[in-house]
Amino acid sequence: MKIESIEISVFELPMYRSTIRAMNTGADSTPRWQNSTASSGLAPVQVIRVRTDDGVDGVCTVGDWRYTEMSPQQLDQLRQLTIGEDPLNRDRIYSRLRSLARFYDPAWFGGFDNCLWDIAGKVSGLPVAQLLGGAKDRVQAYFNITGSTLEALVESGEAARENGFTVLKDHLPYDAKENIRLFHELRKSFGDEVGLMHDAALTRYSYEEALKVGRALQEEEFIWLEEPLPDRQLENYVRLTAELDIPVSGAETLMHDPELSALWLKSGAVDVLRVNGRHGTTPILKLANFAEMHNANVEPNAYGPLFGLVHAHLGCGIGNIRWFETSPPFEGAKMAEEIGLMNPAVPDEGWVSFPDAPGWGAEWDWEQFEKKRVATL
Repeated sequence: MKIESIEISVFELPMYRSTIRAMNTGADSTPRWQNSTASSGLAPVQVIRVRTDDGVDGVCTVGDWRYTEMSPQQLDQLRQLTIGEDPLNRDRIYSRLRSLARFYDPAWFGGFDNCLWDIAGKVSGLPVAQLLGGAKDRVQAYFNITGSTLEALVESGEAARENGFTVLKDHLPYDAKENIRLFHELRKSFGDEVGLMHDAALTRYSYEEALKVGRALQEEEFIWLEEPLPDRQLENYVRLTAELDIPVSGAETLMHDPELSALWLKSGAVDVLRVNGRHGTTPILKLANFAEMHNANVEPNAYGPLFGLVHAHLGCGIGNIRWFETSPPFEGAKMAEEIGLMNPAVPDEGWVSFPDAPGWGAEWDWEQFEKKRVATL
C-alpha cells in the first residue's frame, strides 16, 4: 500500500476567530495582561484526506474547531516527503517529518498523522481506540462553566448537571483574592457530589498568588489546578508543584512539542500533561507511555479533531487519560454536520464513547461535504 495523494478541503464555520484582545488589568507601571477572543464569526476549518493506491482513505480535520491550519507551503512539503510511502509505517514517517521541526512547528503534520491512524484502523477493521490499547469503553466528560458573576456561573453549572455532567471547570479571570472567594462559593453551591477544577488561563497569577490559590483549592477539594503560571516559568512550576498536594496540570502552550512536554513532566514541573489530538496521535501515544512510567496522566484539552471523535478514541484507548473536555454549547460539536460529519462526539449523560467502526468511525455525508466546501488545496 502506498500514499497516492493528499488533499485539503477548506470550510467556514461560526467559531472563535484567531484574533486576540489583550487588556491591561494592572497598573500602568506594572501591566497585567488578560487575553480574550476579540470577536466571533466565520473561521476556516480544514479537512485533510490521504488517499492510497488500495482505495483506503484517511480523513481528519487538520486541527480542532479553533486552531491550526496547514499552509500551502507545508502541504507541498508534506506531499514531497510522504507520497509513495507505506501509510502503515507510521513511526518511520513520523521520524522523517519530525526532522523538519527546525523549520516548522514540531506538530505541523498532526492532522496527517491522524489520517494514518484512520487508514490503519480501516485496514485492520478496528476502531483506533482498540489499536491504542482499548483501555475502556467510555471516558468521563467535564464541562467548562461560563459567566461573569457567581449567579451566572452557578446557573451554567446547574444547566450542565441537568445535561448529566458531574464535573465542572471554571476559567475565573479575576485576581487571586476574588477567585479564592468564588472557589468557596462554587463549592458551597454545588456541594461535595460535584467535582470542580480551576483553569487559570484567563488570569495571571504571580508565584505567591498561585501558591495561595493552590492551597485554597486543596481546602475546597478541587480536582486540579490548571495553568497557574505562564508555561515558560519552569523553575516556579517545579517549586509550586512541590509545595502543593493538589495536582498541577499544565504545559498547554508547549504541548505541540512532545520533547518539551516530557521534559516538564520529568522535571516535576507538572503532575498532569495537557495534550491535543491536533498535534497527532503518534506523539500523544508516546507521551502517554512516558507519563505512565512516571505515574502521571496526559489529558486532552478541548474537543480536539473531528469534532471530538479523535479525543473520544484517545480517552477510551489510552489508560492514563481520565477526562474528555467540553465547552458550551452542550451540542456545539454538532456544527460538524454543516460540513457533512454526521456523528461528532456529543456527551451522553456526562460520558463519551467512540464509534464501533474501523478507524475514527467518522460518518460523512459527502454530498453535504462538497456543497459546503469553499476551497481545495
